[in-house]
Amino acid sequence: MRSGAALFLLSFAAFAQTPPADVDAALRARVNEFFGYHVTGDFEKAWPMVADDTKKEYFSAQKTKYEKFKLDNIKYNEDFTKAVVTLTVVEKKRMSVQFPETEITHPTSTLWKIENGKWCWYNDHTTNWLMPMGPSAPKTVQTNPDGSAAPVITADKINQRVQGIMGQSAFNKAELHLSPTKASTDQAVFHNGQGGQVKIALVPSNLPPGVTAKLDKGDLNANEEAVLKVSYAPPKNAAAPGDITLNVVMEPFNRMFPVTVRFLPGQ
Repeated sequence: MRSGAALFLLSFAAFAQTPPADVDAALRARVNEFFGYHVTGDFEKAWPMVADDTKKEYFSAQKTKYEKFKLDNIKYNEDFTKAVVTLTVVEKKRMSVQFPETEITHPTSTLWKIENGKWCWYNDHTTNWLMPMGPSAPKTVQTNPDGSAAPVITADKINQRVQGIMGQSAFNKAELHLSPTKASTDQAVFHNGQGGQVKIALVPSNLPPGVTAKLDKGDLNANEEAVLKVSYAPPKNAAAPGDITLNVVMEPFNRMFPVTVRFLPGQ
């Protein structure tokens, strides 16, 4: 779902979208109802809101129960029959067996289309989305003009291309250094190299006493930057912490960016 949403966002970015008010209101109502059932755990009530081509997958998939959600953004296609909906969701996860469940807040993107006059959630696993401007027919690109066979375009190759695009976003450094014996601060700058807006969020983790970590912003337009600031104020009589790894997730690509924090004497 997320890779499909990523490709849709790339193709929809060219359109200046002012949706008809009734279309936009109908989609927002359906999204709120659908995700509302994922808060209450009434997944069977969400079933009729799933597109026919995704019902089997939804039926067999493990369902995610959210604590709460917020609709953030909608990107429509040119004729307002399909859309990518970005939300911020809160769910409980256990990061490791030795840790208790913790609430994680993160962005997520979902695909919607009009089916039988109603907006329906769906997943797209086809390889028809070969071009940035929209769908194409695979049969029309199977041969070169001279008649020779064209390279086969597979889902793996599409994913490789998406990974290449995602590689344009990164932190300016992957390691931060703090002092284990005195108050200190270090920071890394995240650059959004995508062609449109993304959301980033710091994945919650159990930090050592005295350590704080914070992103200064979560919504980034194309080529904007955010700062991850990590500070340490040594508690009295506390042992020096060991190295820790912080993870920042980027949506709609669902990519993790790890940053290692090391405590080095002399910092």
